[in-house]
Amino acid sequence: MSKIKVFSENTELLEESNNQERIKIILADIGIKFEQWQLPSNVQELNEEEIYELYSDQIKLIKETYKFKAVDLMNINNSFAQNSNFKATREKFLKEHTHSDDEVRYFISGSGLFTIHKAKKVHSILCEAGDLINVPANTQHWFDMGSKPEFKCLRFFSDESGWIPDYSDESISHKFENLDEYIELC
Repeated sequence: MSKIKVFSENTELLEESNNQERIKIILADIGIKFEQWQLPSNVQELNEEEIYELYSDQIKLIKETYKFKAVDLMNINNSFAQNSNFKATREKFLKEHTHSDDEVRYFISGSGLFTIHKAKKVHSILCEAGDLINVPANTQHWFDMGSKPEFKCLRFFSDESGWIPDYSDESISHKFENLDEYIELC
């Protein structure tokens, strides 16, 4: 189940909730769109082509709304953690950064931790299957897939070259829970 924790910049826990409506309200207050799409019961059995077909209407709408040019399916599983460049890949997502365009992700399976640094607060959102999150352009954030990653998500891009970060000079991401700690404490 999706969950949010809101912290002060000095890591004091201010609020936490797994109530989906409360999560939407908290995130809407800082300009983050969060919604949940219906998942078919056989989603785990679908291949990439079937996923694109299943969500074709939603993909088209998101691409038109945000002027995205590309969409891909990120399919990460625990074997990726055995890859020699896993640690470096994970680290680049864990550094606080922004993008020049919106970062829209739809989780088909598994989970990931998006953390937003805005309005002198830090919002950690455990995104799970069925969750769609839109982090607006120029919003400071980071993402953790965990030490044993397991997720599929649709990613949308306005640039064909894909994910392009602009790293913050003074990142506070190291002060906050990563996905493994977040799940362990839940």
